[in-house]
Amino acid sequence: MANPNYASLLAQIAAETDPVIKASLIAQTYVFNTALTESEQELFEYTTFDYIEDNPGVVGNSLNSYVGKYYNDNGEQT
Repeated sequence: MANPNYASLLAQIAAETDPVIKASLIAQTYVFNTALTESEQELFEYTTFDYIEDNPGVVGNSLNSYVGKYYNDNGEQT
């Protein structure tokens, strides 16, 4: 049995105002009959895949974090 059309169900959930119908749509959405494809997984993620680069990166000879401070395996701050 195939997975539901998650993109369609999620759009319907966002537009629905009736709480009973919305709850029914949510219940239909969280049915996973087969392993999710990458595009299906992406629908449940916080951001799309490849939106954020791997972090931390290397700048010069040290690791650099986009946000905050990065501590390496030795506890050194970069």
